[in-house]
Amino acid sequence: MRFGNVFGLLFAALVPVTVSACEGDCIVGITNAFLTNYTSPIEFVMDNVAKQISNMLPAHPGLETSRNYLRPILDSYENDAYNGMETAIFPSYFHGKCQQDGVDPPGCPNPDCPVVCGTPGSLVHFYGKLRYIAFNQTRYHLQTLATPGSDAYKQVEQAVLDADGAKTRRMIRIYERSGPYGTVPSFLTKREDDTRTKLQDIMRNVGSMLLQTCGGSEDGETNGLADCSWEKAMKEYILSFP
Repeated sequence: MRFGNVFGLLFAALVPVTVSACEGDCIVGITNAFLTNYTSPIEFVMDNVAKQISNMLPAHPGLETSRNYLRPILDSYENDAYNGMETAIFPSYFHGKCQQDGVDPPGCPNPDCPVVCGTPGSLVHFYGKLRYIAFNQTRYHLQTLATPGSDAYKQVEQAVLDADGAKTRRMIRIYERSGPYGTVPSFLTKREDDTRTKLQDIMRNVGSMLLQTCGGSEDGETNGLADCSWEKAMKEYILSFP
């Protein structure tokens, strides 16, 4: 599937100022453009996860209900996504002005100087790398939140266990009527352990699901991600900054 250029006119109101590198509005605008473009792929992945959770629960709740179980992950992602994305692009790879120890290397400014420039021209020149920086940061952030031990994951797990609880309580009452009371705790423990294991099996694939959604490959580093590239529109937007 190919996701549209969803950032559209959202950033049209930004008025770039004259800069010698991507600074200020340029950094904020490009960071937000990638975050906005990834909204649709992330929503697609979360819908997939929600469907799998629904299938594993006895009551098979609807998509909207299952999506609500995942709200802690989405909220945490939205709260922290900007800082992580900006840092991954600026200055982790693109270093502002093309300088070494404050001095322009021979032939600079140009996109192939020894220090990767942070100018709009350099961002476009290295767009194949830039798209992977944005993707890898998004995948890493989502997978971290979807991994057992994170606060967001703990909340999701508890919501799923609670959703499974009604069925579990009914089965416990049957055990209590038909067998020794001592069988109830072991049954309850096994039931919860099984639910936890199934949830972990689903959530550990969040990063891989995003990769598949974006049409990428595990060993790709540049010029891949056919469905999460937005190359033409993003290059035009980047070059709108001096």
